[in-house]
Amino acid sequence: MAVLGIIFASFFLFSLQPSTSVEICRVSCGIQLIRFPFRLNNQPDRCGYPRFNLSCRNQAQPILSLPFSGDFNVVNIDYMFQNIWINDPDYCAPKRLLQGLNLSGTPFDLLYPRSYTFFNCSPASKELPEARYISCLSGTDFSVVAIPADLLDLSTSLSTSCLEIATVLVPFSWAGWSDPGNGIRLTWSEPNCLWCESRAGTCMFKSDTGLVVGCSGGFSNGLSKGAKYGIIFGVGIPLLLILALVIYLRGKANDYSYQHSNPEVLSNSVASRSETVAKGLDGQTIEAYPVTLLGESRRLLRPNDNTCSICLCEYQARENLRTIPDCKHYFHAICIDEWLKLNAACPLCRNTLEKSASTVLSSSSSSQ
Repeated sequence: MAVLGIIFASFFLFSLQPSTSVEICRVSCGIQLIRFPFRLNNQPDRCGYPRFNLSCRNQAQPILSLPFSGDFNVVNIDYMFQNIWINDPDYCAPKRLLQGLNLSGTPFDLLYPRSYTFFNCSPASKELPEARYISCLSGTDFSVVAIPADLLDLSTSLSTSCLEIATVLVPFSWAGWSDPGNGIRLTWSEPNCLWCESRAGTCMFKSDTGLVVGCSGGFSNGLSKGAKYGIIFGVGIPLLLILALVIYLRGKANDYSYQHSNPEVLSNSVASRSETVAKGLDGQTIEAYPVTLLGESRRLLRPNDNTCSICLCEYQARENLRTIPDCKHYFHAICIDEWLKLNAACPLCRNTLEKSASTVLSSSSSSQ
């Protein structure tokens, strides 16, 4: 019976694999994998979602064209969290922000936007608190800096040493101040493939018409296609279905007899199934994890861990870091919060986390 169960499972898993058309839609441009919801302009329309078109320059560089802001290089696509990093072809993202990053008519939004005011300052100006120096816009006799609009100190004599340029929206978690090559991070919400991506599935259209999106696959038995075909046609599909039906009915009969003769087993089974539905942590538990406000020195308990392993951005002063009490690993608060909603495990060490807020230390805030 165990052998028959394996044969049936092989047939079932094979039937869940993505269609050939989905495999054809997966292409590469340079080192970047392009797949749903994105598509290259020369691919069939059903390979991607509307307004997610990319082009491939010289077969090496993906390009995103925004209707009102021009062309940007695609640095990276995070299909899991639905983020895309884009950059100015001249590697000066602040220049494009000052020119006006207009996302109208696109499916994209800035991730956690924050207003910054840009200034052109003379060499005689004093170092300004909270100022971000922008090397690609500065010259030998002047410096361009940006300051959070909500932190501008009106008492500072900016008028005598600095000239205001403009106030624009910037991604709040942007690390491009120190390295403009990091680009600008955008996000999208439609289509929503988070559930499918978190289960290693293939997000795709459910049919050849319409815009309803579904999830295919997410499982693999490690067999090659040739082996799967050999199992299916060698054993015989009709015989396989009959044997599978016999196994299923016999199992159901045994479960019914055992559970109804043991009421406690039935109750425990229902409770166990309900406990396994939610994979992530609830909001109360996540909020109970300690939060630290990183000071100007950016000094951490682990000095070598100066980069968030989720967004791959270096920690900056005055950013909130959240610590997982069990393993003492820390991340950007906004990054780990989204992760823990889908996964009850640390992204670094993969330790399973407690799902009860009563077992977590109270949140704290400090400056280092």
